[in-house]
Amino acid sequence: QIMKQVPVRFDSKTLHIPAYSVEKLSAMKDMDWNNFLKRVCSLLDSSEKNTGAARSKLNLLYYLCTLVVHKEIASRLISSQLFPILIQQLRAASNWDIRANVARVIGLLALHASELGENVPVSEVTFLFLFLLAESFVNA
Repeated sequence: QIMKQVPVRFDSKTLHIPAYSVEKLSAMKDMDWNNFLKRVCSLLDSSEKNTGAARSKLNLLYYLCTLVVHKEIASRLISSQLFPILIQQLRAASNWDIRANVARVIGLLALHASELGENVPVSEVTFLFLFLLAESFVNA
């Protein structure tokens, strides 16, 4: 059964980072951008296992989904330290909602990024997607 993805809505009140607009992020200086990116990465990389942490991580992923549909933001994020953390989350998350939304962010990044650096581990993501697809067939 293929589930249709629901429209992405994030709650800026429960987001643990400022919900900057695309325009604000595009105008950020490198130092501010790097600070923002470090906060996003640390929130995604947190290993808390409670329901609140999962909800918070999902909210952050929804926010990222709204950002990465913009070419400039997607191009900056796909080459950043965020991409390996997304791969790690895709591999390690036990919550299928988190996995699905991480995959969604990665797919949107790939769709909207204007350039792909040599350092982006595309083959690892492809292998991981195939593995998760096979795993879902086994579990179904």
